[in-house]
Parts: sequence; C-alpha cells; structure tokens
Amino acid sequence: MTVSALEQAKVELPNGETVNYRMKKGGKEVLLLIHGNMNSSLNWDVLMNELPEHITAYAIDLRGFGDSTYHTPIHTIKDLSDDVKLFADALKLSAFTISGWSLGGAVAMQYVIDHPNDAKNLILLSSVNIKGYPIPRRTFLELPIPNNFIQTKEEVKEAFRMVENAKETKNTWFLKMMLRQFLYTKNKPSADQFEKYLEGTIKQRNLIDINYALMRFNISNDFNGVVEGTGEVEKIMIPTTVIQGDEDKMVSTRDASDIAKGIGENATLKIMKGVGHCPLLDDLSSLMDLYNANLSRA
Repeated sequence: MTVSALEQAKVELPNGETVNYRMKKGGKEVLLLIHGNMNSSLNWDVLMNELPEHITAYAIDLRGFGDSTYHTPIHTIKDLSDDVKLFADALKLSAFTISGWSLGGAVAMQYVIDHPNDAKNLILLSSVNIKGYPIPRRTFLELPIPNNFIQTKEEVKEAFRMVENAKETKNTWFLKMMLRQFLYTKNKPSADQFEKYLEGTIKQRNLIDINYALMRFNISNDFNGVVEGTGEVEKIMIPTTVIQGDEDKMVSTRDASDIAKGIGENATLKIMKGVGHCPLLDDLSSLMDLYNANLSRA
C-alpha cells in the first residue's frame, strides 16, 4: 500500500480554517496522528499502512501545513491544539488515542491538558520537551552559546532565513541535504517517498511562526530561557508512552526523560536503540509493536 491508497478529505472548521487529512479506514478503535515541523500528514503513511484492521486512523495537516489553510497566523501551540479539537468535534471523535511526533508531541500534550476527557491514551514520538524548543544564539563560528537563547521573532526569521529561502525558491537540493542531516539520519525514504515528503515540506507556510511558538511553549514548572513554565504538565493524567530514539539529532533522550518525569506515574519511557528522529523509517517493526501495545485489541 502507498500514500495514495490512504483516503484524503477536508473539513471546514468553525474558525474559518480548512483542515486536510488522510484516513485509514478500520474499526471502532481510533488513532489521531499529529505530524512534526517541516512535515505533513504524508509522513505518517508507513505507520498507517501497517495498522491492524480494527484501527481507524486519522492524520491531519496542521494549520499552515500540507493542504490545510493558513488564513489566520498562529501565535502559540495552543492555537494548533484548538484546531485539533475543532477537527475531532467535527468528525465526532471520542475516546481515541492521540499521538504526536516532534512538534506534534507539543500539540498533543496541550490537547490532553485542555481536553482531559477526549483521549484515553497519549503516545509521544520523538517529542518536543515539556520546556519547548528554545533556540540557542550562536557564535560567528555557528557554535551554540550555552544558556543564551533567541528571544524575538526577528531573531527567529534570521535563524531560519536560509531554510525559508530554500522553501520559497524550491531549492530541493538544499532541503534534501538538511532533511538527511537532521531527520533521515539513519534509514532514508525511497526516492518516490522522499519526493512526496518534500512536497509537504515545501508547502509549509508558517515556519517562523511555528518555531517562535515552540520556543515559547513551556508546560513545565521551570524557566526555559525564554518564558516561565505554566506547570500544566501535571494535568496530563492519561496513560502516556514516550518513545525516543537514542541517536536522535533533533531531540534527546534527556528531553524524553524530562517529559516522562514531568508527567509522572502515568508515563512510560521507551528508548529505541539505533534510532534517530524518524523511527517510522529507522525501525518500523519495533515502533509498530509499541503502538499496538497502546491500542485496544479487536
């Protein structure tokens, strides 16, 4: 089965945005999937295609990603999680498992905090820390300066200037090089799949807004170098599985440990050996075992 075998549809939200999503039809057990930064719903294809027949899965394009609209710019991660809530309500989803990858992990955590009765399980895959993703300032040699973080959106624009330019000019050589360096560091997508994934990367219209929101996302009890924590992580009360590759170049096992410790006894930490930021390609078989363990049997 390929990406094209997954059904694709759109739903208009009450806030004026239109969400594009992909669906794998199945039974009553529902899995809601939220992608990462510089990705789209396309990147969940390999996992969706391996799910048991009794699972119905939805993978959405967040606002400003893929084929979803971006009429109103986002300012916070909560803006995205509010969209997900409107989407879930529009499709009348309830008692589902919600899973977020990277950026999607922050969105999923905020969703569970704000709507504690909607989801029954939370799966975080290579997720952003509960302290968000502060961006370090760098020296003229491009070395990160310890405990010195970007504070303004203008600084974010400068930090991502080359990436934005590559997206605007559709410089696929540069974008592929960057994705191989940070995302597909172990196993690479097939040539056809890489083109599909890259299409989603180029379609993203909110790169600066997303990274500004990520550095100001902080549901911990601590200062993250940019903003004080809200302490909302303590409101995550459902069973949570934190999945993290030990060779991830984007987020670390320490980030995953922070999440698990912050959530407390409801969280289980699973470290995948020899896996980078894209477990879906690096070790799909082991990843499916972890997902299936969190999904109700038929």
